[in-house]
Amino acid sequence: MEFKNVLLIMQKEVREALKNRWFIIYTVCFSILALLLLFFSYSREEILGVSGFGRTAASLINLVLLFVPLVSLVTGAISISNERENGTLFYLLSHPVERSEVFTGKFLGLLVSIWVSICLGFGLSGIVVGIKGGSLGASKYLLTTLLSLLLAASLLSIGFIVSVLSKKAAKSIGISVFLWLFFLVFSDLGIMGTTIVMDLGIKSVFVLALLNPTEVFKIAAVLNMSPRFEVLGPVGVYALRSFGRDGTFYLLFSAMILWTVIPIVIGFLAFTLLKKE
Repeated sequence: MEFKNVLLIMQKEVREALKNRWFIIYTVCFSILALLLLFFSYSREEILGVSGFGRTAASLINLVLLFVPLVSLVTGAISISNERENGTLFYLLSHPVERSEVFTGKFLGLLVSIWVSICLGFGLSGIVVGIKGGSLGASKYLLTTLLSLLLAASLLSIGFIVSVLSKKAAKSIGISVFLWLFFLVFSDLGIMGTTIVMDLGIKSVFVLALLNPTEVFKIAAVLNMSPRFEVLGPVGVYALRSFGRDGTFYLLFSAMILWTVIPIVIGFLAFTLLKKE
């Protein structure tokens, strides 16, 4: 694998993403909604230090859970299947590049593009809060941003698996939307329903929560923002009692990294070993 080829493909993906109409619409909408949430999350009083950054980050968590998984999954799902369907992937592979270089370059390029849109939304809100309220609480805000970037990376990785295994772009989009709904519903109602039906213990429920990247993000983000254990629910309280506050956060952080590494390795191996063109 040559880094030069990876970099060229990565730059191509970034340029195409930044020119894509839907990607621009998503970035603008995410940034505008982030700013609107900033202003709606405060009363008539002026924005104050810790509460300013704290309220902003807390309001952005729900926005991230709604937008980032959908965009990341769909973007990853059409990354390869769309080019396979219209023949551009075959044309690209006819050049002196390895399949591993194509896959790596595409993933990194799309990841950077999504990260740019997320950072823009968080950045604009952070600048407004910082100007009016100072820098107190900024570390938690930055950590929430980092968790959002990890969430995007993990779901983009899952999307790439879908894209590698799908021959049609429409099919990959349908699967990615289904996964988005599954992760959102399963994060709350699904876990509650499974717990009731199967009569699971709290330890099993915690393990079940780790199997959903959106749930891992939500618990980690809330743990980062709130000092009150009961806000996390029984699963969070169990984790805090078992591993401590720092141990729980490191566990969740590691889980999000694994949710990125494992799917992308599977997708990488599938793309390099299974030739569907």
